Parts: sequence; structure tokens; C-alpha cells
Amino acid sequence: MRRVWMALALLALLIWGSWWSLHTVERTTSDIAALIEAGELDAAHQRWDEAQTLLGSLLLHDELDAADRLFDRVLAARDAGNAEDLALDRTELLSQLRHLPDLERPSLINLL
Repeated sequence: MRRVWMALALLALLIWGSWWSLHTVERTTSDIAALIEAGELDAAHQRWDEAQTLLGSLLLHDELDAADRLFDRVLAARDAGNAEDLALDRTELLSQLRHLPDLERPSLINLL
């Protein structure tokens, strides 16, 4: 009976850890996306840099590297004053940020 309780406790811990991971990624990326939508690119980039360690431990590095490159492109377009490139890269960055929590969601696609 003791083994059953230990197994149930471990299962509960795994479920809680998975929920926490998903919730943390969703909250972090939605905060950053909200800052970008408000036009606060420097604050969003600072928040992104602060979240790198946490997100790097929870997500694939390729996905984070893609978002990091998009941040660099957005900031470069803003500094260059290129409104068209800024709008396109900003939209792509927001799409990438909204995609990151999908990597943590339990779904058949993520299991394969």
C-alpha cells in the first residue's frame, strides 16, 4: 500500500510540475506580448532577457533562438526608422511569442 501512495504522490508532483510549466510560459510570453503591443519595445526586450534562463529550461532552444532573432530584427527596424519592416517583424515576433506556450500544452502533436 505504501508503494501505491508513493506512486500517487509522484504522479501528483508530475502533474503539478507540468501545469506550473505551462502556466509560467503562458504568463511570461503574454506579458512580453502585451508590452510589445503597447509599443514598449525596450521594456519587452528587457523582460525577454530576464526570462531567458527560465524559458530556456522549459522550452526548446531553437524556438527561443528564433524569437531572440526576431527581437533583434524588430529593434533594428525601429532604430532604422523602417516602419514597414517594423510592422512585419513585430507581427512575426508576436506570433512566435504566442506559439511558445503551445509547445508546453499536452496534445497529441507534442507527444509525437
